[in-house]
Parts: sequence; structure tokens; C-alpha cells
Amino acid sequence: MSHLTADLLAFIERWLPPPPARVVEVGCGDGSLTLHLLSAGFEMVGIDPHAPEGDCFQRTTIEDFRPTEPFDAAVAVGSLHHVADPERAAASLHSNLRSGARLVLSEFAVEHLDEGARRWLAEHGARGQFDHDYSDVIPLAALERALAARFALLVREPTAYLALELGREDLARPERAGIAEGTLRPVGMRLVYERIDTPR
Repeated sequence: MSHLTADLLAFIERWLPPPPARVVEVGCGDGSLTLHLLSAGFEMVGIDPHAPEGDCFQRTTIEDFRPTEPFDAAVAVGSLHHVADPERAAASLHSNLRSGARLVLSEFAVEHLDEGARRWLAEHGARGQFDHDYSDVIPLAALERALAARFALLVREPTAYLALELGREDLARPERAGIAEGTLRPVGMRLVYERIDTPR
């Protein structure tokens, strides 16, 4: 099960400006989302240190990205929690987007991966699946603080993440139900921001 579910693609496309808006995908990975949005009529640039070959891709980080002109929007799926410096990343996004541009994110709230999440995983046959060292992952709260200085928050929507990471489509509905009931902290979060002219 890919993170690029029909539901996530619909969320992204709902919040992006209409094609042929100029959009940068941060952390494009294998380029699937960049190519999908390109086929939908967007003018796309996908950036990633390991981006694929191709005219619409660049091998770079968001901190070092220097486009020739600003973008109408940016999208990032599960990538900003890997940045080395959230302040630098937020500043780069701000400088590379036009006034009022949208920033559409799907993120990992590592700080919500608590004992409650681990109990839920064990109950669903996935004990030990997230027992990793996440010391190099930026907490969502730190990322949100960096972005809040330069962007206005429009949407903050909890979403399933554990099921997607496990490749267990059958667990997506129970995960969403646990979040809705308040018995499970959301490990996934969808966010939409709008660029403000004067950083706070």
C-alpha cells in the first residue's frame, strides 16, 4: 500500500491552485507524485537528493534549492521530518514561493508514536514494527513551529499513518476509527499552509 492513496491525491489536488500552476515537490523520492501532477497539467519540479533523471527533477535538498523563479505551491509527502534544519527548510520554502502560495503536506508525527500506538500495533499483529531509533526524525511540533513563523495554517487534519507504513490497507479504517474515538494519537497529519509576506 503506497502513501499515495487516492484519498491523499484528492487532498493534495483539492488544496493546490488549479493547473497549470507551477509546483515544487519536496522530497520527491521515485518521482511518482511529481509525474502524476505533471500529467494532471501542473508545471512540476521534483527535488530530492536522490531524484530520478529527467527534465522535471533536480537532485538537491530544500535547504539548498535555488530556483530561477518562485512557485505557486509546494507539496511534500512524508519528507520534511527528514530535513537537517527545520528553520532553514521553512525559510527556503518561504523564499521560493510566491505571496499567498499554498504549502500542502502529509507528515509523520513521531512524538505520537507512544505506548498507546505500540499497544494498538500489538493488538493488530504488528508488535515491534516501529521499534526503531527515531532520533534523527524532526518532531512534527518542531516543524510546525518553524513553519508558523512564515506561513498561515489553513488545515490540520489527523490521518492514518501506521497502516500505510506497514502496507496494511486493512488497518487504515481501524486506525482512523481509533483517532476519531480519541484512543489513538494520530501519527499522521495532513497540513495546508499559505505563505505570508512578512515572517512573524
